[in-house]
Amino acid sequence: MSETVTVAYNAVTAKLVGASDEAQSKVRAALSYMQAGAEHTAAFKAHRWDGRSTFFDNATQTFPRGFVQYVHVALSKAGFQVRMVKKLLPEPLGPEDPVVDEFGNGDPRYDYQPETVRLLLRHGQMIAQIATGGGKSRIAQMAVARINRPTLFLTTRSVLMYQMAKKFKKMGKKVAILGDGSLQVSKEVTCAMTQSVAAWLKDPDPEKTSPGSEKYEKQRAKQKKMIEILSRFELVILEEAHEVSGESFFDIMRNCVNAHYRLALTATPFMKDDEEANMRLMASSGHVGIQVSEKLLIDRGILAKPYFKYIELRMPAAKLYRSTPWQRAVELGIVHYDYRNKCIAVEAMRAARYKLTTMILVGRKEHGALLEDVLTRAGMRVEFIQGSDDQDEREAALARLGRGDIDVLIGTNILDVGVDVPSVGVIVLAGGGKAEVALRQRIGRGLRAKKFGPNVAFVADFADTGNTHLNKHYKTRKALVESTPGFGENIVDDFDYAGMGFTRADAVC
Repeated sequence: MSETVTVAYNAVTAKLVGASDEAQSKVRAALSYMQAGAEHTAAFKAHRWDGRSTFFDNATQTFPRGFVQYVHVALSKAGFQVRMVKKLLPEPLGPEDPVVDEFGNGDPRYDYQPETVRLLLRHGQMIAQIATGGGKSRIAQMAVARINRPTLFLTTRSVLMYQMAKKFKKMGKKVAILGDGSLQVSKEVTCAMTQSVAAWLKDPDPEKTSPGSEKYEKQRAKQKKMIEILSRFELVILEEAHEVSGESFFDIMRNCVNAHYRLALTATPFMKDDEEANMRLMASSGHVGIQVSEKLLIDRGILAKPYFKYIELRMPAAKLYRSTPWQRAVELGIVHYDYRNKCIAVEAMRAARYKLTTMILVGRKEHGALLEDVLTRAGMRVEFIQGSDDQDEREAALARLGRGDIDVLIGTNILDVGVDVPSVGVIVLAGGGKAEVALRQRIGRGLRAKKFGPNVAFVADFADTGNTHLNKHYKTRKALVESTPGFGENIVDDFDYAGMGFTRADAVC
């Protein structure tokens, strides 16, 4: 007869009860990870340590509650019977099928949104892996309305914090801002920045202040206050959750002792190079409970069907060599590469002839300013928004693009997340780079379903082959597109606007 292992847990911690050494060993192994930098330690080099640590505490037989499902699977596969002991989740206080906006809940294409909330009610804690454009913000609104208990909406970006605060207020919720210079808490919804909460929660620095001093006691008081505040929340929602896997975030979640409901929203979980950081996300918010891919959204018409092309650069960049170091290569082969910048302008002008707006995404402000100048001199109606612009200015520029008052909007990474981007015809990935998270987000900026004409979008990138580093990044970007269902089958040599039903602006009827 196989051993029965009892796992008891609350909102924060799980515990093995009376488990054998063999069961403990299985859990310890399942929750182990390679510690970053271990290979540089003397113990590792001397073969006294294999470089691995674990989230399982041998002394207390405990581990973070978010691993409960993961541990259950690991023990079951090893032949153990698993008995789960927990308190019942708090009853949701909101309507079973809440309506959170003017769109209602009648569109079956979006059935995964209420399903995500139903799964959250079943599991208590989970990661929802929803592709960019799938309505993560709307899922958050549904969860808040259905559970209807004190909620903490946690993000790393002020733009997201304020945007969601507006949406929750529009639902009739009382909303407070915790972060960006504000320290307010609501009994209904509090929108907060991870950095601000972590700053209040941290221990006093013994190198900067001594115990008993006024500064020391002031930080202790802040810490105590924040711990008390975090204990009030019963639902925590993590937006763009892949960004919040650091130690400070982990500390925040450990102090949300009454947050039995936890929902992490992200298109790209577990994308960190650090294995421990990836596991912290699961430790704090649970397993992946639902996955919604780009292909599903495209097939349902929620996203436009994307077409990708990679522009070959036939004129070499001055003074750029295969061996040029990366930072210098970006300057010469991207930012100040006149021929490449002219190709970007040509793409935008060609799109405008077919009455399509263009969004150009850059990595550096200097590049955006250069492109703004090139496009303006070419007669294009263009605006450039960057990190120094406030939220109202960004929203106004996006609205002008949506109305067609401008032909081109240039943006830095402030457009990657947390903004409602209107329907746009062409996305130009002008900044290079290789980060998968940023690339998926940037492509997603152009995939919003089109209100008029064919439901397609066009994404232009560059075959940056003139330098070893830039070429490697280009190949990484292209490989990601090629390997993504819904993307890879739509790589073309050029955009056939007329063949897809678009009419030239100067055509005679």
